Amino acid sequence: MILTATDLMLDDAGQPVPLASGEEALAGGLDCFLQDIRLEALTMEGECFFDSDYGWSLLDFCHREIGELEELQIKNRVTEKLKKREEINPHSIEVGVSRMEDDIVNIHVGFKIANEDVSYQMNLELDGAEVKLVD
Repeated sequence: MILTATDLMLDDAGQPVPLASGEEALAGGLDCFLQDIRLEALTMEGECFFDSDYGWSLLDFCHREIGELEELQIKNRVTEKLKKREEINPHSIEVGVSRMEDDIVNIHVGFKIANEDVSYQMNLELDGAEVKLVD
C-alpha cells in the first residue's frame, strides 16, 4: 500500500460510510493507510483471499494464559507485521502489552511514517473472544 491509495471509508463496525448522496465515502492517502493498518490488526492471517500474509492473527492469543513469553510473542508479531510496510520507519515502532483485570490484554502500538516526525498511535484490546480497537 502506498500513501496515495484510495479505498472505501469504513466506520467503527467495519461498514462503508454512506454520503448524503447515497454513495460511499472514500478514504485516501494517509487516512486510507491508517485504516488499512487498523483492519490488518483485526484480521487473522489467511482471511484475505488475495494476500495470505495479511493479518496480525492476535486471536491466536485469546484462549491462552498471557505471561511474559506471550507478551513477547505479541510484541514481536506486531513489530514484524509493521516492519513489512515500507512506509513505516522501522526504528520508530513501539509495542506495549499490559495485562488488565478479567483476562483483558491491552496492546498499545506506536509508529512514524518514514521521513516524518508525527507519531501515530493505536490501542487494541484482546479478551477471551475478540480483538477490538479502543480509543
